[in-house]
Amino acid sequence: MKLGGSISSGRTIFRIGLISLCFVSGILTGRALDFSTTNVNALNRFYALLESSNRPVTVLSFGDSMADSYRSPTYHVMQKLVNRFGIAGFSLNNYRNSAVWTLESGATSRGPDYFWYNAYSSVPPGGAVWWNNLTSPGGIWADRVGVFYISQTNGGSFRLMISTNNSPWETALTLDGYSVIPQGHFATVTLPLNRYRVRIESDSGTNFIIGPSVLDTATNGIHAAFTDWGGIALNQVTNVPLSIREPIFAALQPDLIVWHMKEPVESLATWMEACEAWWQNSAPDGDVLYLGTTWISVDTNTTTTIDQNTIVRTIALEHNRAYVDLMTPSISYQWLVDQGYMQDPTHVNPAGGLFCANIIWSDLGLFAVGENRRINLQPLGNQMQLSYQTSTNARYRLEISSDLKTWTPIFTNPVVNATFTTNFTPETAPTFYRLNLTAP
Repeated sequence: MKLGGSISSGRTIFRIGLISLCFVSGILTGRALDFSTTNVNALNRFYALLESSNRPVTVLSFGDSMADSYRSPTYHVMQKLVNRFGIAGFSLNNYRNSAVWTLESGATSRGPDYFWYNAYSSVPPGGAVWWNNLTSPGGIWADRVGVFYISQTNGGSFRLMISTNNSPWETALTLDGYSVIPQGHFATVTLPLNRYRVRIESDSGTNFIIGPSVLDTATNGIHAAFTDWGGIALNQVTNVPLSIREPIFAALQPDLIVWHMKEPVESLATWMEACEAWWQNSAPDGDVLYLGTTWISVDTNTTTTIDQNTIVRTIALEHNRAYVDLMTPSISYQWLVDQGYMQDPTHVNPAGGLFCANIIWSDLGLFAVGENRRINLQPLGNQMQLSYQTSTNARYRLEISSDLKTWTPIFTNPVVNATFTTNFTPETAPTFYRLNLTAP
């Protein structure tokens, strides 16, 4: 008999005569501190999608420079997810040199401002913006190509153009960037699977272009999206009209939003509540992960990080969102400096980002996602045979209990790809077995 359960949704218990088997994958116990990682179960939908989805899983990094696309903890978590599950495509800001933009013939970069909370392109008549993947000049492997844009009173006609495997640009769609009230839009075209680049050319009006989307919808890999901007304040985000923000997020359909910002505490709860209302309306099926920030230099004589993380964790609890504590494990600002993890007084460097990502990976049990966590139990004469498959991505410990409260380890497997098998005589009293998965 095969017995299994989900990443962190509790226990699945099976009883066979006097033998009961209990399976728990990736048991996660928060630190006994006010800032401990919590609400991991709030990510159960995301875990299930990673393991069984037949479509891309969209992960959005949201925030200021804490969430940037080249050194942040979220960047390194995204890298880990892509390494495990593969890449399905990219949207919005540049990540891994996937969307390096070029402005032509009068097109300019503007923002953050009233229309969008990151940089975006302003493309006048005759102007153009296009995006290149530096690691693959022919384009990104995809079957769906699109563009996020804003219609407004100065907008006009523009064209979404496609280059297939480095071929000349061809018009795929003609779009209208005019509206009386500014509105967010996503236009997309379905294409045969190939390598594509994206270009926008404006024919009339001045059109506001947020960014591209290039996606292979036939894979269940990670759809990586970033909306990060260094120095952006959360109220600058929420001041962008909902008529722009909500359609953009509804089109993106993030399965997981990872929030990471360094914000002053004044009105922070109010702005976070505004974000929650926005996400619940436009991406109601998406999970949210809040990250408690690491220490910074001013924490040596203030309570800046403590005050912010108190608010962020409270919001997470109130809305049943997951929260990961990066503050307590990072010990202190001086400790981070001594470890060589700080880029400057506020930001971690790539090594510090990876250090934090490893905490997130472990605390959320992401190391166990996609791994075999089933226990097999079958009769063998007057005995029972218990077996399970182990992996190099997790450490497996078989535990036993008579009351589901106190668990005693009876075997810890080496971190290898192997099948573990043991035979035992059934007890006269109910006996429970479980697998406890931890990071290797």
